[in-house]
Amino acid sequence: MITEYRTYLNPKKVYLPLTDTQSKIANVLVEVGDEVLIGQKVAEKYHGRVKSPILSTVSGEVVGFEERMDRYGKLTDHIVIENDQKNNTIPYPTYSEKATSGQVRKVISEMGLTKIAIDGLYTDLRFDAKSKFVVVNSIFVNEPFLSTDYDFVTQNSEAIADGIDLLNTAANGKTAYVIVDKYMPAEAMEELGKAIVDKNIELIIIDAKKLKGQDYKFIKSLVKETLHFDLLENGVIYTRVQAVKMIHDAVRNGTPPTTRQVSLTGDGLPVNAVYNVRIGTLFAELVEDLGSYTEVENMTLHIGSFLSGIELENDDFAITESVDAINVAEYRLVEEDVCIKCGDCNDVCPAGILPQNIMDAEIRNLSSRIVELNTNECVECGLCTYVCPSKINVLEWVRRGKRRVG
Repeated sequence: MITEYRTYLNPKKVYLPLTDTQSKIANVLVEVGDEVLIGQKVAEKYHGRVKSPILSTVSGEVVGFEERMDRYGKLTDHIVIENDQKNNTIPYPTYSEKATSGQVRKVISEMGLTKIAIDGLYTDLRFDAKSKFVVVNSIFVNEPFLSTDYDFVTQNSEAIADGIDLLNTAANGKTAYVIVDKYMPAEAMEELGKAIVDKNIELIIIDAKKLKGQDYKFIKSLVKETLHFDLLENGVIYTRVQAVKMIHDAVRNGTPPTTRQVSLTGDGLPVNAVYNVRIGTLFAELVEDLGSYTEVENMTLHIGSFLSGIELENDDFAITESVDAINVAEYRLVEEDVCIKCGDCNDVCPAGILPQNIMDAEIRNLSSRIVELNTNECVECGLCTYVCPSKINVLEWVRRGKRRVG
């Protein structure tokens, strides 16, 4: 349970990874000893022909390059910048209320805002001829343990609504959609409702307490076709309110993405808190700020969604723009039991396929049966594993089936 709100905006150094899971090549634009400003491009990373900037999040001096683990658990080179605490920033252009599609796209590209929300169904912020729909989530769908910081929605409703409108402009969309929880506090719902009243934005109200992939089902009702694992293939851009707030700040104020709101939870921490943290800060520094770890044996560290996030082996990584939640807790071994064929995983599957049947076919090496069961339509949301009373990792069996049939 979140009990505190904190800031950590002045680390002594920041560590900026040069690559990620998609971009394996980087062109470094600075050397040790160079002075840099906030928002200055210090490197470019490449994914095929797509080039993304890496911006400095502090002003100061480049003091080195270090290999360390990134938020994906991979060793990669990082640019290390010593913070001079002066917060000198490169000026970026700002755009009025009538920003064009091309202008918004340019800002998103130049500010490196293409990859903010990464768990589950969320997509990169990329645009092509297929772009049709913009959907923004204000809640943690499929998250049984974390809830939205509704103060963020209340305090930033105008900026969120404008960011959604700007993203929709970039996508050349008509109506954009923002998913909200029916149990959202009245003040947050009211402020968001007022903010979108003169915009082409529609509220989609769901019951987030029922883990049934309702965001998936809503998006499927929009496109009226089978959804791909990457919703961009269906013409859908799907992201979170934090991302559209960053877009608003970048387009309207010329503010590069230098901070990130991160939830730190779990019994491995003395305090569960929401941090406004400088991107590039080491997670270990946040733990120290909280008073170190509690005395928990066999600790686990999980980044992102409990259902589709990533488990890491240590805390020696830096906060990036795509880190929104970190859980540190005692590892609790749960032994799998035999499948009782209850069908709960089949019932909860938002894609409408049959995970239990797929698992059975994979166990028996029945490739043709795996194809017949439309295994490729799985979006790997993790709900099948979450609801299984036998504690079987059903999702992993379905993934194996997907790999078997290509």
